[in-house]
Amino acid sequence: MSNDTVPNFLFVNRGKGKFDETATTAGVAYSDGGRARSGMGVDSADFNDDGWMGLFVANLDREMFAIYRNNHDETFDDLALPTGIGKATKFMSGWGLKFFDYDNDGNLDLLLANGNPDDLIASLHGEVTYEEPLLLFHNTGKTFHNVSSQSGPVFAKLLSARGMAVGDFDNNGALDVLISVNNGAPLLLRNNVGAQNHWLGIKLVGKKSNPDAIGARISYQAQDLKRSRMKVGGGSYLSSHDPRIVLGIGQREKIDWIEVKWPCPGGVERFTELPINQYIKIVEGDGKWK
Repeated sequence: MSNDTVPNFLFVNRGKGKFDETATTAGVAYSDGGRARSGMGVDSADFNDDGWMGLFVANLDREMFAIYRNNHDETFDDLALPTGIGKATKFMSGWGLKFFDYDNDGNLDLLLANGNPDDLIASLHGEVTYEEPLLLFHNTGKTFHNVSSQSGPVFAKLLSARGMAVGDFDNNGALDVLISVNNGAPLLLRNNVGAQNHWLGIKLVGKKSNPDAIGARISYQAQDLKRSRMKVGGGSYLSSHDPRIVLGIGQREKIDWIEVKWPCPGGVERFTELPINQYIKIVEGDGKWK
């Protein structure tokens, strides 16, 4: 949980309705300098494909954003500086954000919607502006590269962006983005890249588990590519995303198998003979896709 001007919270589910708040010992409550930051947007994903969920928290200007790698022992390390995300966001204020595979190559990329909350900030701090550009970071599988300048003219615009929702509005497998703008019309960004690679879209429906299958983990393999994705709820800042999950496989022409581990304990289903470049529905317990 990202908190404005006070330490962040991290609630670890111990089962049977018990949660422990561990943000301080986990290393996500404060900055590396020991200060509480102005947390706004937040997302969680297995961005380095090690099977463990990492975190991203956007903060306000001169605080840097944070991208936390999961150390598999209930602690996290902030990779903002080594990834270059810290330098790119040092004077920015972040709101909506999302890990998603915009080019369907199998790696989770990162989009950030930014804008300072104070419309007079430029008169107080010359290096900070009220309107700020969007930022897109491409995940190479090893690190993140800032590809904003190569991703279309909208990334050259200065915006007072706030909420951001990701979803495939034209159902072509390329995840699009809707951005709300403070005192302005929203922006709908059509993805022109994702459909150039192969993909499979899945709608999960829980029966014993919750209906939206929040907490389900989808693992899949396509030749040499093996990935897993967690179904998360909510999204970034005052936003809700398309509930469907899109699995990118690059130029590979077949998905060998998909395994769904449902949130309800003991519920695991495996599927083969799957199509590509279309959406399917998987209902918990049916043993088949539709």
